[in-house]
Amino acid sequence: MCACRCGIDVHVRSGRVTYIEGNRDHPVNRGVICAKGAAGIMQVTAPARLRAPLRRVGPRGAGAFEEITWDEALALAVDWLAPIRAKAPEKLAFFTGRDQSQSFTGWWAQMFGTPNFAAHGGFCSVNVAAAGIQTIGGSFWEFGQPDWDRARLVLLFGVAEDHDSNPIKIGLGAMKARGARVVAINPIRTGYNALADDWLGVTPGTDGLLVLALVHELLASGRIDLDYLARFTDAPCLLADGTGPQGGLYLRDEAGKAQVVDRRTGRLAPFDGDGVEPDLGADWPLHRTVFRVLAERYLDPAHAPEAVADRIGVPAARIRALAAELARVAFDEAIVIERPWTDFRGVRHERMVGRPVAVHAMRGIAAHSNGFQTTRSLHLLQILLGAIETPGSLRFKPPYPRPLSAHPVPHFRARPGEPLDGPHLGFVRAPADLALRPDGSPARIDGAFSWEAPFAAHGLMQRVIGNAHAGQPYRIDTLFLYMANMAWNSSMNPAEVARMLTDRDASGDYVIPHVIVSDAYASETVAYADLVLPDTTYLERHDAISLLDRPISRADCAADAIRWPVLEPDRDVRPFQSVLIELGHRLGLPGLVDADGAPAYRDYADYLVRHERRPGIGPLAGWRGDGSQHGRGAPNPGQLARYVGNGSVFTAEIPAEAAFFKP
Repeated sequence: MCACRCGIDVHVRSGRVTYIEGNRDHPVNRGVICAKGAAGIMQVTAPARLRAPLRRVGPRGAGAFEEITWDEALALAVDWLAPIRAKAPEKLAFFTGRDQSQSFTGWWAQMFGTPNFAAHGGFCSVNVAAAGIQTIGGSFWEFGQPDWDRARLVLLFGVAEDHDSNPIKIGLGAMKARGARVVAINPIRTGYNALADDWLGVTPGTDGLLVLALVHELLASGRIDLDYLARFTDAPCLLADGTGPQGGLYLRDEAGKAQVVDRRTGRLAPFDGDGVEPDLGADWPLHRTVFRVLAERYLDPAHAPEAVADRIGVPAARIRALAAELARVAFDEAIVIERPWTDFRGVRHERMVGRPVAVHAMRGIAAHSNGFQTTRSLHLLQILLGAIETPGSLRFKPPYPRPLSAHPVPHFRARPGEPLDGPHLGFVRAPADLALRPDGSPARIDGAFSWEAPFAAHGLMQRVIGNAHAGQPYRIDTLFLYMANMAWNSSMNPAEVARMLTDRDASGDYVIPHVIVSDAYASETVAYADLVLPDTTYLERHDAISLLDRPISRADCAADAIRWPVLEPDRDVRPFQSVLIELGHRLGLPGLVDADGAPAYRDYADYLVRHERRPGIGPLAGWRGDGSQHGRGAPNPGQLARYVGNGSVFTAEIPAEAAFFKP
């Protein structure tokens, strides 16, 4: 129903849903449920539910359809898709909305061979996620959370009530109960901002100016965590001076390791070398440390509160007061946990020192052209305070943090009749990773990973229809949408989208020849489809919240979950994921047929249990092998039953010595 992915218990009587409540044993919401979650009963009774496969019989947009059988619907889809795959797989554009099966739908598109796959993230909060992963190896929301139990000051930047809402309510309630302070930075004071102890009503889009003014004040006052910077960040790494090809890049050794000056010897050493003690302020011929470059840039008076206050809409005195409060809480109210631990260099520590300043940010800072750099500046503020992965600060959720090198680069080279050689989405690390055709034009219909949008890590779904209509960078044959009402979406121009979907070329054919839509409900976009594949509601199918996809882990535990059907559909509808499995079989896609050409999986539930992305690694982490293995192990036929018996959830606690300072 939404991106929070709370656990629910559904009460059914005589085949009808009578009540939905929160699952008290679920790690995300711990029994809390919002009005939207409780109103899920309306999903399974909505009169807008689709009832059978539909084929268009009138002009697009007229809503004129005829009901057909599933065999007819699948045969028609194969008639359109099979020739594309055989000759030019990129002519399929397959894009999904906020579904919870993107590791599966993406894998299906990869097996088909089209580079044109993504989900809704490109017009949601991709710049926040991309900036976080490229800066600190994780980010907010799905990848990290405030340490609600220990933080004494929390800053909320652009946080509304639509993302991670129940965990945030629980956390804020606990913080307020123990007297911790909440400061909200948002142009409007509603929701969470209304209950904050202090509110800074910034001019929209100026969050980054505010953050860098705070950075300026912390540097000017010397209130930064020098030990944390030296030990756990790249602040002591040496950068080449100048503007040549190596200017601003790390000095590296022959093994490619970033170099620092070791305080013990005064000589160069790899940053992550055993026992190395990096020197933050080191001098080295033609090189300066990252920290020295940073300090020089942000001590510039252009970043002082007086220089930016008018643009931000917050008086300079209030900016200084917030910087002073951040420093006071971080350093004068530091948390010490007497717990031995070993860092990534093998150095043993007897205690964990924490800076109880936490930050949470979301779409308010994402919804601007400067959202990527605003997020990076916010992480810089946290780093200077030593407030990432320490007690009381931002804590990562498994499987994060993950270095950039652990993420894939985008794969995009389409070959007739062949799968892509890797996942569509990833992180560009060098110009060679850009998704470009030989002539330099974008290889993807949405232009993601091109020179125009190199860090579009979630794709750019909002561009698909416009680019397909314009034939930029090429024409497509079939637009395939799942749970994506793009003819109405708020990021689009509905009237213009309708025009593009109904526009015809000089020969009288539609400019976008075929449109397939799968949804559980009639929608504005369904009206423009040529073929409609009706989905079930979320209470009528199996789903997985997988660690391979968008995890629901908490900072103290890795977690995944399933949803299983509590109702049988009363309509001629099928779970979309199972429909894709059937389409994959009919198309002969690798991984979806066995050696004899038979279906590799009966349905999506069978896929969840038996699919292995790598040996021993499947969509679900719990109860693998003989049922006693977790994380890695052979498929277990009884796995789904174990999830059901455990209230839908698997959790694996993080060892106490690894709870903080994850590298």
